[in-house]
Amino acid sequence: MKKNLVVVRAGGKSLHPRWQEISYEDRNYDLLISFFSDEAFAAFKPEPGVEAVLVKGGKWDGLFLTLSGRDLEAYDYVWLPDDDLDIAAQNVNDLFNAMDSHGLRIAQPSLTPDSYFSHFVFSQCPGFVLRYTNYIEIMAPCLHRDVLKKALPLFQSTMSGYGLDYIWCRWQEAGAFRTAILDEIAMHHTRPVGKNLKSAMAASGNQSSEEEEAVLKEMFDMSRRTVPIIFAGILRGGQPIAGRVRVGWHMCRAWWSMLSDFRSTSEARAGIFKIARRQLTKPLEMTAISMRP
Repeated sequence: MKKNLVVVRAGGKSLHPRWQEISYEDRNYDLLISFFSDEAFAAFKPEPGVEAVLVKGGKWDGLFLTLSGRDLEAYDYVWLPDDDLDIAAQNVNDLFNAMDSHGLRIAQPSLTPDSYFSHFVFSQCPGFVLRYTNYIEIMAPCLHRDVLKKALPLFQSTMSGYGLDYIWCRWQEAGAFRTAILDEIAMHHTRPVGKNLKSAMAASGNQSSEEEEAVLKEMFDMSRRTVPIIFAGILRGGQPIAGRVRVGWHMCRAWWSMLSDFRSTSEARAGIFKIARRQLTKPLEMTAISMRP
């Protein structure tokens, strides 16, 4: 066994084979493929360090069934990516190395400029090694085992995972300077955000993603929406940088210099202006929270 684990909920078009492109001996992670497609599961061919299971459902309720009963103490970190993320196996190695070397508890790779995105702030930002934040997306969180064990029971009743991104960064197991976006490691999000989720949620006949989010927020007594804020970072060369305005200026200037590289110049321009406003005006929600009694 390796000391890290990748768990992906995979369909027939999953990009997880990229994470097997280097030999198991050269990887620092095991791979657990939780298929929700019968055809994809039937086509699976075993190899060292790779396990497959067939579990129906959405991403998060499926992850609950996949991981429940497993020895999570065996792994330092577990990465939970969507199956439409294009990232090389060596970069997955680098992700786990960065988690360990920077003492992180929750993090995610940044997004390449050609990616689809929900929040522009997760776009790879030139000049940064990492940026400390109060928010990590449900798209591809990498969790320390202590955070995962605490979060796992919450997965059971949510297909979408909406609301988890508001919560896990504010637990005592995570917190300031242990939650980050990794700019030296980037992934390409290849499909429009939420395209498959909406159809799956509608077919399930259960709660909508917004209703699932409301339930989680009620459990933790969270009355307002949390927005991603970057309050510090590490620049290339190792220099620390702190302060929302100073960090915001560095980010926006860096993205503006590469505006033409983005998949949509107009979306990127709008994203830069939105982040500039947020860095100046929005509250930084970092107080520790716990479940309501």
